[in-house]
Amino acid sequence: MKNPSTPLVCICVPTYNAGKTLSATLDSILGQTYSNLLVKVVDNASTDNTLQIADVYASKDLRVSVIRNGDNIGAEGNFTRCLQLAEGDYTAIFHSDDIYSPEIVKEQVAFLEKHPQAGAVFTMAQSIDEEGKPGRTYTLPSELIHAESTLYEFPEIFRVMLKYGNFIFCPSAMAKTSVYRDCIKIWDSGNFGNSADLDVWLRILKLHPVGILPEPLLFYRGAAMSSYSYTAVRTKTDPHNMLRVFETYMAEYARDLMGPKEKADYARLVMNDNVNRAFNFAAMSKPAEAKALLAGVFRPGSLSTAFCSVYHLKTVVLAFLTILLILLPLPGRIRRQVSIWRFKSRG
Repeated sequence: MKNPSTPLVCICVPTYNAGKTLSATLDSILGQTYSNLLVKVVDNASTDNTLQIADVYASKDLRVSVIRNGDNIGAEGNFTRCLQLAEGDYTAIFHSDDIYSPEIVKEQVAFLEKHPQAGAVFTMAQSIDEEGKPGRTYTLPSELIHAESTLYEFPEIFRVMLKYGNFIFCPSAMAKTSVYRDCIKIWDSGNFGNSADLDVWLRILKLHPVGILPEPLLFYRGAAMSSYSYTAVRTKTDPHNMLRVFETYMAEYARDLMGPKEKADYARLVMNDNVNRAFNFAAMSKPAEAKALLAGVFRPGSLSTAFCSVYHLKTVVLAFLTILLILLPLPGRIRRQVSIWRFKSRG
């Protein structure tokens, strides 16, 4: 039942062939300690049993409705559909393969009610595998750990992202419905592909500060071996779409933020992407392409900066591993196993 005394939260769950995980996701959403919810399953022309599962939940809980796309409009297109369906006071787009702490909605609403100037709030996460077994717990970058506040402006977030990449977990986001519906409007995959979410967070930050709750209130399956994200990262050889987002903002809105430190941080971020791509090329038995991307990694200046953080040190270690993959006459089967081991160990 809707409670008019508390803010109404609209939770959209975009789905496509999510039959293996949707029940656990919906159980975690409907099991929230915060009850004034609408849950909209927005299906992208699934061909498995996703719709049958969603319909069962809708028949048992009046808070659940199922929206069917006649054709598959792409993942980011379906996110835009969710923005169009947003209603109530706050809207979250929760993913169909993740599990949510019973307190996540309550904590996020409390934050947004306490900080009316905030446009959105996120949480940190713990990874889980296909069976739900917990893995790595993700924490806020140390630069963002403040005793006085968990509310952040564009310059602070952008500078830290130039150093570490996009550390914001998309499936943890809750925004003011008015921000999503009236200001953001689209998930811009045409310009930014699968990093359109990063563009959304930066567009929100241009208008409002955001909050990041340091607790891992999301159990994130993105690193699981069966996930789309895992497969995409393990086979990626093109530059990360995230870099396209950063370069767009560096050339325009964030141009005045780009001092020597910021430029150096971004150069290391590009180097990290190059090393990841080189590893994938080496795992695919394409040594020439891998070597081209490793040029400059072992220069003294690059090596000395690697010790400024564990994150960048891992990049150099991966570069050495890539050299070994290039030099050793390993069969393709072994190379694939090394690749699987490497990405599985990141979860």
